[in-house]
Amino acid sequence: MPALPRLRHNVGLALACVIPCTLLTPAFADTALNDVQKAATEWARLRSETTRLEKAWDSERDLLTASLAGLGVQADQLAGQRDTLAAQTESARTEIDALTATNRETAARIEEAGTRIDALSAQLIALRPALPPRLSAALELPYRSLASPDLTPAERMRHTMTILNQCNRFNQTFVLSEEILAVTPGGEERLLEVLYWGLAQGCALDRSGGEAFVGRAVDGIWSWQPAPDLVGELTDLIDIHQDKEAPAFVTIPAQITEGAQ
Repeated sequence: MPALPRLRHNVGLALACVIPCTLLTPAFADTALNDVQKAATEWARLRSETTRLEKAWDSERDLLTASLAGLGVQADQLAGQRDTLAAQTESARTEIDALTATNRETAARIEEAGTRIDALSAQLIALRPALPPRLSAALELPYRSLASPDLTPAERMRHTMTILNQCNRFNQTFVLSEEILAVTPGGEERLLEVLYWGLAQGCALDRSGGEAFVGRAVDGIWSWQPAPDLVGELTDLIDIHQDKEAPAFVTIPAQITEGAQ
């Protein structure tokens, strides 16, 4: 009998331990169930999205495959065009290089020609005082243009050729004219009959005064020298040239000086 209180005590302790456990189990079960439900819902959502994406991929795969094939064909065409353009570009570059070299060579020749033309122009300008007065006056405009420092090589060449051509024509013929000249240094101007033959020689006649002059370039300057013994010969020469007398031989002295070369 004395052992009964201890047994009751042990049974009570066991009940005390069971009761709390029985009270906590339903709450724990609810939490676990909620977690399972959430996981299931998330899985269902993910599965639905995966299924949708798979269906979308299945529906668009053929289109994408066709597009990819089309892009491949286009890429091949562009590659062919690229190769063609590369070949054309290479040919164009070769042609451009050749033209560039030709342009450089042409520019060098033009520069060389310009230098030579400048030197020739300077010689023509220096030669002008030695020209016959009538020719020098006729060349006033091209000489004035030639003296301009702003001329292009082509313009300078044109004026240079004008002067040379007129000098060449004048040198190949006899030129008879009446000119107002001052035939003596510091003398007054007078009207004279003047006959030039070529660029190097000329004669002037004053019929009323009975005076004759010969002209030539001396030391690079055209000069007139009195020639009183040639009045008759010059008169005959001019009259024959004008068909006022029958043709005949007339002897006129000529002299080539260093200044006339």
